[in-house]
Amino acid sequence: MRLFKTDPEPWNLHVGDTCLVGIPETLVRVVDIGRHDPPQDVGWLPRPHTMLVVVPADHPAEALGEDDGDTIDLDSAAPVTIELVSRADPITHAS
Repeated sequence: MRLFKTDPEPWNLHVGDTCLVGIPETLVRVVDIGRHDPPQDVGWLPRPHTMLVVVPADHPAEALGEDDGDTIDLDSAAPVTIELVSRADPITHAS
């Protein structure tokens, strides 16, 4: 999954072309939260402190691989709006 999309698609771009880059409205499920103190060196600046790992909301949990998902840096300058749509029910255990 890649959150960021280009218009036109990358394979239609040539050197010198212009394109729009953004995240279309997307319903996702948060599968992990990474908190790093000090901020993590991931190859870009500023180094992220808190990141969400997300997959499409309809991605089956049992098919979730280690490399699935995409990250959202909560401290990024990117204009991203996050809205909580629902919260998973807590896991209950029968005694």
